[in-house]
Amino acid sequence: MEELEDQNMATVPAIELQQVSFAYNTTPVVADVDLRVPAGDFACMVGPNGGGKTTLLKLILGLLRPARGELRVLGRSPEKVRHRIGYVPQLVHHDPLFPVTVGDVVLMGRLGIRGRGHYSQADRQAAQQALAEVQLAQMSPCPLATLSGGQRQRVLIARALCGDPQLLLLDEPTANVDTVAQERFFDILQELNRRMTIVLVSHDLGFVSRRVKTVICVNRRVIVHPTSELTGEHIRAIYGSDTCMIRHDHHHRHEEARDG
Repeated sequence: MEELEDQNMATVPAIELQQVSFAYNTTPVVADVDLRVPAGDFACMVGPNGGGKTTLLKLILGLLRPARGELRVLGRSPEKVRHRIGYVPQLVHHDPLFPVTVGDVVLMGRLGIRGRGHYSQADRQAAQQALAEVQLAQMSPCPLATLSGGQRQRVLIARALCGDPQLLLLDEPTANVDTVAQERFFDILQELNRRMTIVLVSHDLGFVSRRVKTVICVNRRVIVHPTSELTGEHIRAIYGSDTCMIRHDHHHRHEEARDG
């Protein structure tokens, strides 16, 4: 039955919003959003602070409900497919004295899909497999605090993978991570994209522009571009006149727009 469900989900959009609007109290955040992310896409969500990116993520996760419009994830309401969605939050600071291991953190990804009681052998095998996919299999017994920022971010991906998701959402996954770690991080994401849809939020447009297939521009409203068609004019319309521009070639550079 689960195999049949997986096959059916593969034929429908991973994410579909039709005329979706949301407001906090009376303050509109996103309005009349039409968005379709096909299964298998690797999309980057960009836009200014306060433009609605985090709100869209929360709507897709089912943590918020639209005030108007229709939203489907993997063909159903977000609440019904939450176990099929992996989520990687921004890397947050934690108490370095808190006694949690890498394996403990990854096992948390099984909490929503297992029954009561202790973790099973299957849970632990899934956690170890997830760590192997992010190239950290040997780090399971290590205290989380001993890892670098890039390694901790990969641990959070492993936690999301532990639940075997079909859709992976990431919020600013490479913030405060150095360039070498970013390259490894995106290599892992590109490999994962072979079997799941990925949507990430990022401000580092120059870096991700050569990695993703689609760019979702969010500033209260939403416009979707194939990466190859995104121009400086599109970015200025989203961010304003002062912004880092994208080079659509295979060089890791930024062209900084200047005043005037």
